[in-house]
Amino acid sequence: MQRTFSIFLAALALISGTPSAAERRSAFVSCLEKSGPNNAVLTPLSTGYNDSRNANTNKRLSYFPAAIVFPSKPQDVQKYVKCAAAYGVAVVGRSGGHSYASYGVGGQNGSLVVDLSKLKAVSFDGRGNANIQTGNRLGDIAQALWDNGQRALPHGVGSGGHPAFGGFGPFSRVAGLLHDHITAAEVVLADGRLITASAKKNTDLFWALRGAGASYGIVTQWTYATLPAPPSVITYKISYDVLKAPRVRERLVKWQDIALSAPDSLSAICTIGHGMEGFGDNFYLEFRGTYYGTQAEFDALTSNWTTILSPGVLTSQANSWYGGLIALSGSLATNETQPQQNFFTKSLFTKSALTSVQWDSLFAYIGNEGTVAPVDWYIEVDCWGGGVSKQAPDTTSFAHRDALLSFQFYGGLITPDAQYPTGGIPFVNGLLNSIDPDPQAAYSNYVDPTLTPAQWKLQYYGVHYPRLAAVKRAVDPKNVFRFPQSIGLQ
Repeated sequence: MQRTFSIFLAALALISGTPSAAERRSAFVSCLEKSGPNNAVLTPLSTGYNDSRNANTNKRLSYFPAAIVFPSKPQDVQKYVKCAAAYGVAVVGRSGGHSYASYGVGGQNGSLVVDLSKLKAVSFDGRGNANIQTGNRLGDIAQALWDNGQRALPHGVGSGGHPAFGGFGPFSRVAGLLHDHITAAEVVLADGRLITASAKKNTDLFWALRGAGASYGIVTQWTYATLPAPPSVITYKISYDVLKAPRVRERLVKWQDIALSAPDSLSAICTIGHGMEGFGDNFYLEFRGTYYGTQAEFDALTSNWTTILSPGVLTSQANSWYGGLIALSGSLATNETQPQQNFFTKSLFTKSALTSVQWDSLFAYIGNEGTVAPVDWYIEVDCWGGGVSKQAPDTTSFAHRDALLSFQFYGGLITPDAQYPTGGIPFVNGLLNSIDPDPQAAYSNYVDPTLTPAQWKLQYYGVHYPRLAAVKRAVDPKNVFRFPQSIGLQ
């Protein structure tokens, strides 16, 4: 009862105030309701509003949008954006709801959320090009590509925010980032225009959308140049019983050597972790990934792995492209409820291999603080390079094509609705700081809302930020599309 009453008060605060403020609020809602299909607008006192605003990955961060709208076509988006711009309301788009900082519901109270879940059209032109609306999720995309000529993209979790900030997946060492295959974007701008951005039209915007897309408009459709699916995909895993910290360190150093010298046809992912229950001073360790080639080629490549990475058990499986996605990621069904978690993450790109000093520092930290942390935690390391680094540094606005390794530092609770512990964020900060106390590069798809403006501008966008701000001034001079870490006018 207390929680329900608190939600009611927070919602009421959004529509209360002086009579003029209440009148503007009423006029804004009326504008939205006239702009799209019936029953497509949720306000703070609507049935279903609370469920919708909480339909995001991270339960730790919860916000109260001014309204949530569900357009059925791009023209609805145009009208909704015009309403928000007229009444000074910030606009954000929501595709899969995967933002670690809940930016899909604004990252702050009082935004207009444009939920794109009804924009799910997919079409093909017979020449390998696919038009994919941004309400589609991984399963939708993978199934459609497979069913239409067994095509592929280096995708991860969805078609909205994922490519807008880069889009790294298992196939990226072969084929680059997902947004490297975008040939056009259909986008609604702050003035309500629906335009196309490509290498030939609105070229500066096209560059900015591929790396910082959410700051410039609502992308309703991406056009991709798809690839033939590889005929054979080997998924593999090296698993261990729990290990003590020194043994984990030894194997991680050896894995780093293997991963950084591997051919582009191999994806390599490592996870080390610890749980609050039952682990003691032991740690979880797993290596996994995919190989794009034959089983015989994979067996030859990995013939000494079980010796080098002993006592790990290596298992592998040959799959079709589509089967490989399922083997690595699990079910691709889009009708399943999205799992929610209660967590905080940080990320780091390194442009060179970790040194012995860095490994020593990390394991000194996790060997002490890591065994008594107030959260379940893991570190996931992806090997980058390959196809990502073969593009010129300024091909798109993604700033870290020279990254060799990406680190995701995660601290969470099994129970999504539990109170996140006060020591959780400092512990995760310590994981990162043990490797690099002055990080220069991070991945915006693993967004960290605790970074200062100076930090996120540097770490996410680097030398590209001034150009991104110039594009922002040109296409959104009133900063309609804004959230706590959106590209600013300066």
